[in-house]
Amino acid sequence: MYHVLLMIHVTCFALWMGAIVASLLVVRTLEGRLTNPAAAAAEGELLRSYIRREVKLVDVVFIGLLVSGIALAQFYIGWNSWVLLKIGLFIAQFVATIGFIFLWIRPISYPCSPAMYRRWYQLFSVSIGFFVVTLLVVYLGR
Repeated sequence: MYHVLLMIHVTCFALWMGAIVASLLVVRTLEGRLTNPAAAAAEGELLRSYIRREVKLVDVVFIGLLVSGIALAQFYIGWNSWVLLKIGLFIAQFVATIGFIFLWIRPISYPCSPAMYRRWYQLFSVSIGFFVVTLLVVYLGR
C-alpha cells in the first residue's frame, strides 16, 4: 500500500506541475491574439475557458497530493519536520498562486497591453519558483 500511495502522491505532483507548464505554453501561444488592440473582446474567452478546465484538474490533483501525503505521513513516514515543511510549501504555493490570481490576473480584460499581459508570466514565475523550492527540499532535504 505504501508504494501505491507514493505513486499517487508523485503522480499528483507531476500532474500539478505539468498543468502549470501547459498553461504557460497556452498563455504564451495566445499572447499575440490577446494583446492585439484590433482583437475582439471574445478572444479572451478562449483563455478563460482553458483556465477553467485547468483549474478543475489542478483542484483534483492538489487534493490528491495532500490526501496521499497525509496518508503517507500518518501510516508510513511519521509526522516529522520534513513532512510538515513539505505540506507547508504545498499550501504556501497554493495560497500564493490563488492570491496572485485574484489580485493581478482576474482584473485583466482582453485585449490588453503587453505590459498587463506580463502579469501572467509573473504568476508562472511564482508557481514554478515554488515547484523548484519544493523539489529541492524533497531531494536535498531527506
